[in-house]
Amino acid sequence: MAQVVGPVEGANPPAGIPTVDLAALGYVAEEFYVGGIATAYDLAEGTDYTEDGRWTAEPGPEAPFLTRILVVRPTDPSVFNGTVVLNWQNVSAGYEMGALDAGDESFDGYAWVGVSAQEVGIYGSSRGRMRGTYGGGRPLQDHDPERYAALRHPGDRGSFDIFTQAARAVGPDRMGDVDPMGGLDVQRVLATGASQSAIRLATYGNAVHPLERVIDGFLLVVWEGRAPRLISGGEDFYYVRSTLRDDLGTPTVIVNSEFEALATAGLDLADHDTLRVWEVTGTPHGNWPGRAEPDPLGIIPNPLSYRPVQQAALRALRHWVADGTAAPHQPRIETVTEPRQAVVRQPQGNAIGGIRLPEIAVPTHEYHGMSRDTRYMPLFGGAQRFTDDELRALYPSRATFVEQWQAAVDHLVATGALRPEDAEPMKARAEGEAARLPVD
Repeated sequence: MAQVVGPVEGANPPAGIPTVDLAALGYVAEEFYVGGIATAYDLAEGTDYTEDGRWTAEPGPEAPFLTRILVVRPTDPSVFNGTVVLNWQNVSAGYEMGALDAGDESFDGYAWVGVSAQEVGIYGSSRGRMRGTYGGGRPLQDHDPERYAALRHPGDRGSFDIFTQAARAVGPDRMGDVDPMGGLDVQRVLATGASQSAIRLATYGNAVHPLERVIDGFLLVVWEGRAPRLISGGEDFYYVRSTLRDDLGTPTVIVNSEFEALATAGLDLADHDTLRVWEVTGTPHGNWPGRAEPDPLGIIPNPLSYRPVQQAALRALRHWVADGTAAPHQPRIETVTEPRQAVVRQPQGNAIGGIRLPEIAVPTHEYHGMSRDTRYMPLFGGAQRFTDDELRALYPSRATFVEQWQAAVDHLVATGALRPEDAEPMKARAEGEAARLPVD
């Protein structure tokens, strides 16, 4: 059992603390050190990394570690819904990225715990150090040398057990003199992670979860249909193509953008008793963080976001685990493999199938999950406005456009792909979009 120390005090607030007014939301953020001995895992002799994800792992070498967890929890125990969202902090940029934003589902009675599971989040990457930049952020020991000087990571082979020990430290059966959950009655732990973190959670679910069983549900976001080998470490992840094993009996929801539709095409990812795959049509893997100029064809980075669907998916997963109400099935984006692998598109260029935001159901632009503009990374997608003639042909009046937009939002709520409280803000955008149409 890992030892928990804290709350950690310091001259500066913890790295990654939400920038929203936590007190106004009835929440508090605290940081704790979690330390002990981390076990690495090896693939069992005579087994392999099969595409079906049914991997057999066994304990390997051990090494000491000291990391941190960031706990964001309700101050009033009576509003706590019994659910801890255990987030594998993303370190793709060479530092830990983000936490929570206002309006996130996690502020609706959950406790959210960010786990610094990987060494890059603590020390940074050699590539980032050579450049002298981390894309606007810094690893923990550079961010606050005094606060994080004691942190110690054994390498990413130990990251999976570090995540397990963090789950135990905040879960229903936690023990010890320090309670990072402030006495909350924790009933379940849901593991979440996006992009590279989702990839690592795939390995965790396939290889480690069958041995430990401390996670009650998984939410993988923008997952690319692959997973690192257990021997991976540092910056070399040795990814293998893999689905998620289907014999865990643990509810799992995958929320993917259009960017990942081709990466997962061909994998055995059909919905089953404990798996739901939600694909959000027209959305990119990530959104361009700043102002972007259109290319000569008028293509800009794609502004659409899968995040509203992600919030609905977390709510659906909680109900699935808490009361057995399975998350709803959702339509998948249509793809083909011949003459080449591709997303099937409508005449106007938008993909067929999938969860359709109003911008896709009632489009004024052609949206692609993968960029066709080489000035921007492919993961930021691309968008190009229809011509005036195309818009006039689609929408005889602004009133028609608004009516169709509102109906599209109502459909998302009715199918469970959008939380009811997100419907009105989404509907409110209809008038502004209609005002830019070249019709009366």
